[in-house]
Amino acid sequence: MVKSKDVARALRKDEGTVRNIIMWLKNMGLVESRTGPAGGYVPTLKAYEILGYKTSPPTPGYGVLIVEEKGREVRLTVSQLEILGLFSAEQAKADVRVAGSPIDVNEGDRVRIESTPKKKVVLEGEVIMKDANASEIMIKVDKMAILPDEPVGKIATRKLITIPSTATVSEAASMLYKNGIRGAPITDREGHVIGFITTTDIAMVLATKGDINSPVSKYMRKSVFVINEGESVIEAMKLMDFYGVGRLLVIDNAGKPVGIVTRTDILRFMLAMK
Repeated sequence: MVKSKDVARALRKDEGTVRNIIMWLKNMGLVESRTGPAGGYVPTLKAYEILGYKTSPPTPGYGVLIVEEKGREVRLTVSQLEILGLFSAEQAKADVRVAGSPIDVNEGDRVRIESTPKKKVVLEGEVIMKDANASEIMIKVDKMAILPDEPVGKIATRKLITIPSTATVSEAASMLYKNGIRGAPITDREGHVIGFITTTDIAMVLATKGDINSPVSKYMRKSVFVINEGESVIEAMKLMDFYGVGRLLVIDNAGKPVGIVTRTDILRFMLAMK
């Protein structure tokens, strides 16, 4: 895993520019990412193939078992997984077999298991027993979630409200209020998205005694976080968490904005799942 700041430093580029480029590489299926302290970016097998590197196929398995604590990271391929006592009164347990020896996993460790290649199922818990000779680990399950593997375009708000860059901060606030939304993209005279403004940004203008009659382009966020409409809801959740934002601009394959997806949209979708 390589972090965007390390790429930016190596290329002597702005980190925001690097993140935007990596976003496009992800949309092309050339880069994968993972959030968290030990996260970052890694090229896909498709990228290696295009670059002419010889690669070995990934190890088959159900997913990956991850231990992350106090700077220590352990990642093991899960070759077999069985959930025990799911419908009983006792706390559920997971019997996990891994590829290789779990010598670096200890009883009492907090672990997370993610299914692959897409993170559809995630469970967390504590290691209560292990058999290094059998490559087997028993986990007391605290949390388990099945994440929706649906394209984000399916749940995005298609009625895209945009604010012209010439509008004042006051006018932008009025547009957000009238449409009942917390943020909207800013467009130039040609209709291209050049920024984003949220109610939090407007509140900051008021709190710092800024000029609400100034063009909204003066206070807009110039970094616009986007996601392709064909990407999964899971990927949208990961991007929101990685960038610390509550909404993403949804684009089509031509890069044209077609909607917005928010944390609330994702929550409503998950609550409506049957």
